Amino acid sequence: MKKIGVRQLQDFLKILGVDYYKDGLYYYKLLEYPLILKEIDFEESGKILDIGCGKSFLPLYFLYRGFETWVVDNGEFYADFDKFYRQILDSRRFMDDENMSIIWGNFQEIDFPTGYFDFITAISTLEHFKFSGDMQAAMKINALLKKGGRFIVTLPFSQAGTREKFFDNNGHTYFQRDYELDCVFKRIVEPSKLKLKYFYIIGERFPSLGKFFFFKMPFAKRKNTWARLFSKLFWKVYYKGKDRKLPQFKYPGVIIMVLEK
Repeated sequence: MKKIGVRQLQDFLKILGVDYYKDGLYYYKLLEYPLILKEIDFEESGKILDIGCGKSFLPLYFLYRGFETWVVDNGEFYADFDKFYRQILDSRRFMDDENMSIIWGNFQEIDFPTGYFDFITAISTLEHFKFSGDMQAAMKINALLKKGGRFIVTLPFSQAGTREKFFDNNGHTYFQRDYELDCVFKRIVEPSKLKLKYFYIIGERFPSLGKFFFFKMPFAKRKNTWARLFSKLFWKVYYKGKDRKLPQFKYPGVIIMVLEK
């Protein structure tokens, strides 16, 4: 399987030519996105669902690579996400717009075809599901996957206990749960009844520097070399495996779970 890294993603953004992404990948996705794409087999076309897509360019990359691509979002953070995708598809004729389904609504309340998808992704999404919503979503995802299908989920990771809190951002209040490892198993892995392949723990090397210099600054398309360099200098994979007894990491930030049916 061909490796997909920062360079390939930056090159895709250049091909896409979307003004919204004219500056390229953001700092905090430099390692997360390539690891997610590493778990998707692009050698064969398939069907993929991205839950809580927002205005991510990843579903467009799936479409570009020949996947039947479905996206769903309730518009909590990006009320016009559906218009965003449709405008891109209308102006980029090299992508098959008939091969993309854009759904505005609550994932839990939508009837998707059962046993249909080869891959399902939930990138920085399930932590915003209140009460038992993340557990219910995990159970539903099992029903939507084909036999042998894969679910890739990323969540904010904590080694100081699971934390649930509400944030206020520009007049908008939202919920977030930071997951300790046992909580991930209790709320995601076990309810899904999917087989754990392995998980990644990723984090920053120098979070204070990263936040000060790069957190909201994207890397321009013309700076592929810088983006690749910073992805290695400022981010690291702390762990890959499936052992539930982990050492204390210095700056863990995200857990990426890879589950199979």
